[in-house]
Amino acid sequence: MGIINKKTKMNSEQKLNINIIHKDPYNHYESKEFLNTLNKEIINIYNLQKGTNSNLLIEFTNKEYAIYKPKIGERPLYDFPSGSLYKREYASYIFSLILGWPNIPPTFIVNINHFGHGSIQKIIFNKGMNYFDLVNDKTYDFFQFSIFDFLINNADRKGGHCILDEENKLWSIDHGVTFHEIFKVRTVMFDVWEKTISEKIIKEITKFKSKFINDKNIQNLFKELLSKKEIEAIIERLNLILEVKKLPPINQRDNVPWPLI
Repeated sequence: MGIINKKTKMNSEQKLNINIIHKDPYNHYESKEFLNTLNKEIINIYNLQKGTNSNLLIEFTNKEYAIYKPKIGERPLYDFPSGSLYKREYASYIFSLILGWPNIPPTFIVNINHFGHGSIQKIIFNKGMNYFDLVNDKTYDFFQFSIFDFLINNADRKGGHCILDEENKLWSIDHGVTFHEIFKVRTVMFDVWEKTISEKIIKEITKFKSKFINDKNIQNLFKELLSKKEIEAIIERLNLILEVKKLPPINQRDNVPWPLI
């Protein structure tokens, strides 16, 4: 989530138990480290007032942090099923792991006593920059971001959802309003739409599609996270992008998020 905004501090009167429902099935190194963090004792919980939904910042004894987005803190939306945003956060993370990009901080689904089910994501400390600061230096990366946003149907790609860490690694965050069956992309990345996609990326998407369709474990996982129509829409978007080999057109009136950062 970038720079930590500590507004309301709540001392833990008792140890909170984090029960992991879904983690990284591929056991990447960063996910293993995050899993180790989640097994540490919680020092404090901070209530972040910023944002539409309730977010809790959890501080662990190893000086690591995680952002927890509980189901009960989700504000109802007219176009997304209630209580589903945390699942979409996790689904986006798994999608990125299978595809190979972009970088999304390790994201699990957990159940925390007193708070219930929700998504939990490792905090990435950044340099205080966003898309508008980085666009000239990270053109290729942001083109990949845009392709990813089309495939997951990201309805909220703000400039602040792109962060650069202290090792100059670019990360994508905030994927709660994704995977709708109707095209809902909203983005600040206007310049790359309708741009032709390289054969290298097309091959990566082709490989992803084969795995997404044929791997029973992946099928079963996404059936837990999304509706049948939403999964069918993913395949339709995959087919479209592989057929035309470019991103579809968008416009800055209907496809822009607010605020921009």
